[in-house]
Amino acid sequence: MTFGPRQTRASFAALAAAAALAACTPVPEQTPMQQHVNRVAGAEIATVHCPGYGGYASVAQMRADASRNWQQAQAMGATDADLQAARRLVETQFLTGELAVGTIETCQRLINTLAWVGATPTS
Repeated sequence: MTFGPRQTRASFAALAAAAALAACTPVPEQTPMQQHVNRVAGAEIATVHCPGYGGYASVAQMRADASRNWQQAQAMGATDADLQAARRLVETQFLTGELAVGTIETCQRLINTLAWVGATPTS
């Protein structure tokens, strides 16, 4: 099966519409454990996809934050399966963001969010 220019444009339009719709999908309410596990996954994704944003010290800080969040999540009952699910969720959100606004903007948003929640006192 071959695609002509019209079918290709339609395919890209459909993909863009699906990505935009997925980006607008609200995230369900999360437990504190899920929030910590998602922060671990977010830090991992940021260190893989955005290592140049902030340099070595930022990556080291994200790793330390991820370790702290993982310890807190485990204390709340998190398992490796929870972490794998969070990795899939955050990776999907990151890739959707890349499609919608590009890598630079997606990295900035991810890192800014991680910095903000990392600065927020947790119980």
